[in-house]
Amino acid sequence: MTWRSDYEHELAHVFLAAENLIDAFPAPLNDKGREYLQAFNPLNPSGTKNHICYLLPFWMQPITELDSQRYRDLSLANVFVMLYFFIQDDLMDTAPSDWKEQLALGNMFHLSMLDLYRSLFESSSPFWNYYRAYVTDWSMAVAYETPFVSLSPAKLAQKAAPVKLASIGALLLAGRNELESAVSEAVDLVLATLQMSDDWADWEEDFDLHNANSLISMIASEKEASPSLITRTDIRNAIYIDGALSRYSRLAQENGEAFVGLELTLPYLAAFQSHLADKLKEASEHLSQTKKQLLGGGFTYWLSQNKPPFPVINV
Repeated sequence: MTWRSDYEHELAHVFLAAENLIDAFPAPLNDKGREYLQAFNPLNPSGTKNHICYLLPFWMQPITELDSQRYRDLSLANVFVMLYFFIQDDLMDTAPSDWKEQLALGNMFHLSMLDLYRSLFESSSPFWNYYRAYVTDWSMAVAYETPFVSLSPAKLAQKAAPVKLASIGALLLAGRNELESAVSEAVDLVLATLQMSDDWADWEEDFDLHNANSLISMIASEKEASPSLITRTDIRNAIYIDGALSRYSRLAQENGEAFVGLELTLPYLAAFQSHLADKLKEASEHLSQTKKQLLGGGFTYWLSQNKPPFPVINV
C-alpha cells in the first residue's frame, strides 16, 4: 500500500503538529483532545484509519507541485476537519453522557481548523465559497438521512464532502482552478467507494438502527421494496444466495473505471480507489466460492470450516 507507506514520515510530522496544537487547549479539554486524536492516529496500531482525510493533500502533489510544507499544512488542517466532523457524527449517533464536553471539544477543533485555513487563504479567496458548499452538503446529508440512499457517487460522497477541502485547497494554492470539476468528481468517486466499503461492513448494524446503507438500498431497489419493509432474512438471502455482493462490488469497480476516464494524474488516489474496490471484489468472490463449496462438498466442507470439538466417528 504505497499510497500510505510513502507518506508515513509525513503523517508522523502532521500528527505531532496536531498534538502540539491540542496541547494548547485549556485544561482539561487538552487531555480529552489528545485522547480523541490518538483514537484516529494512523500510526497508532489500535487507531481507527481514515486515510483519505489526511493523505489526500499529499496525493494531490502530481498535479499541483507545491512546496512540501503546503501539503503538510493542508493535511494538518484536514486532521482537524476530521476530528470536528467525527465529533458531530458521534453526538448525533450516540448522544454520549459527556455530550457537553464533546461539544466544547468539537468547537476547539473547529477553531483550530479555521485558524489553519486562514493562514493559507485570504478572506477573499474562493476557498471559502467551497468551504460553505461542502459544509452545506454535509449538513443536508446528515440532517435528512433516510434508510434509502441513492447509489449515485455524488450522493454517496455527500456525508464526506468536507474532505474535499484538501483537494480544492491544493488546487487553489497551485493556481490549477481549471481542474476543480474533474478533481471534485474523482474524489467523489473514491469517497463513494469508501462509503460502499463501510456499508458492506456495517450493514447489520445499520439495519438495526435504520441508518442509510447503500447495500441495503440496492437490495431493496432490486426487490422493488421499501428499505423500511425489507427484512434481515431478505438481505442475507440476497447477499449469500442471490449474489448481491457481486453486483454491489461491480458498482465499486465502475467507480474506478469512471475515475480512469477523467484522465487525471493522481496515481495514489487511483490506487486507493482500486484498493477499496478490490477488497469488495475479494469479499464477493469469497462468498461465491464458499457457496460453490457448500453446494458441492456440503457436509465435508462445513466440517473443515467449523472444526468440531468432538471426534468424527467413521462408520
